[in-house]
Amino acid sequence: MRIAVVLAAFALARDAPADPLREPHPCIETSLIATTPPIRVQHWAGALEPVEIESVSTHERASVRLYASDGSVDAKARETFEQIVGSTGEVRPLAVRLEQLVVKAAYHFNRARVLVVSGWRPHAGRHSSGDAVDFKLVGVRPSLLAAYLRHLPRAGVGVYTHPRTQFVHLDVREPSYHWIDASPPGVKWPEARLRDPTMAQRDASWTPEMDLPF
Repeated sequence: MRIAVVLAAFALARDAPADPLREPHPCIETSLIATTPPIRVQHWAGALEPVEIESVSTHERASVRLYASDGSVDAKARETFEQIVGSTGEVRPLAVRLEQLVVKAAYHFNRARVLVVSGWRPHAGRHSSGDAVDFKLVGVRPSLLAAYLRHLPRAGVGVYTHPRTQFVHLDVREPSYHWIDASPPGVKWPEARLRDPTMAQRDASWTPEMDLPF
C-alpha cells in the first residue's frame, strides 16, 4: 500500500504543471530520497574495509575507515589518522587530500598496513603545514610504492633509498615534483630530480574523483 501511494504521488508530480515554487507532495518521503547515496558510491564506499595505520616511532596503531558509507570523508576517522601520523601526542591537522592519497595507496596494494615514519613536525617545509607525510607500506618495496604514487597528479613524491631509510615522502602540491634521495639518516646529500614528460598533462587533468580509492 505504501509503495502504491508513493508511486501515485510521483505520477501526480510528473503530470502537474511545472512550478519551481511548488512544495513537494506530502506523500513523498523526500528526506529518504535525498539522503540515499548514489548506487555508484554505495558500491565502493560501502564495501571498503579499514586500513591499519601505525606510527614507527610510537608504535601507536589503529584501524581507520576514512570514508563513510555515503562516500564522504569521516571526521572522526581523520582525527584518528592525524593522532597517529602526528606522533607527538597531539592531533595536528593534515590536508584531507594527503590522507586520501595515503589510503588510496594502501588500498591499491591490497590494503597494506601503513607505517608512518614522519608526519607533522615543526620547521620542516610541507610537513609543518600538514601537507606531507613519510611512510612505508608493509610488504611493498619503497621503489614500487613511489612508482605508483608518481602516477598521481599534483603530488610531490620522493623515494629515500639508503638501506637505513627506505621510505617514501608524499606531499600534495601543484605542480608535481619527484625525486630520489640516497642520503643516510642525519645527512643531507643533494637529491636527484626525476623528470616526467607527461607530468604537466597529468596535473592539468586532475579532478577530485582521482583521489578516491577505486
